[in-house]
Amino acid sequence: MTTPDLNAGELPRLTTTRPDPQHTVRELFGHGGQFFTVPDSFPGGLPDHISFAAVVYYAVLRTPNLDSGEAEFAVRDADGRNHTIGEPAPEQDTAIRSALSALAERRRAYAQQVEHNRVHVLGLDPVPPVRIGHTDTGTCTVHVRCSCPQVEGLAAHYEHVSLAAADWLDANPTRTWELCPTSPARFATPSASGRITATFRNADGAAVVEIQHPDGHREVVALARVSDLA
Repeated sequence: MTTPDLNAGELPRLTTTRPDPQHTVRELFGHGGQFFTVPDSFPGGLPDHISFAAVVYYAVLRTPNLDSGEAEFAVRDADGRNHTIGEPAPEQDTAIRSALSALAERRRAYAQQVEHNRVHVLGLDPVPPVRIGHTDTGTCTVHVRCSCPQVEGLAAHYEHVSLAAADWLDANPTRTWELCPTSPARFATPSASGRITATFRNADGAAVVEIQHPDGHREVVALARVSDLA
């Protein structure tokens, strides 16, 4: 079964439960409905260094209109914010398309703000290099072509991931680390391209990423081999 292409105008596939954690729409919102997901590749045409969560969950609910009493469909954010996205509509497909249109507009506006901040507020190049910073818990965060609106306070930045791994991250094999959630999840290695599915240290203490290839094969790659120019 192929994944719907939202950028081509297809509607997302609906499911009765959210897999992680497993809930029904009624359990979360008190109304019947279904879930759907929106990938980080939506909407198309954004700069490569602008990235969003790999998968975002939304719920389309069947609720009564408070003014007319008639049933209508509304889309809400199912990842904890519970915001209504787009405009409610009598038809489920119409409500979903309205939500997708609103989400695309929001993500494009965010991308424009990120680039404006980088150039006109922070005085940085439009396309950012690799950056490394610290979290409040002491975990090292690797920002690959970082798209964070605010990038001050980072300990160091490099033009290539290999320099980051060799010169800083792997200097202490016991240091915990993670990939910045706003960094692109797609990477290229000498063998193929893929998507980051996990980050950890291997038995030798080196920082590595797990990449899932388009055919489903998973490969563990040392960070020094990953290119930020993909």
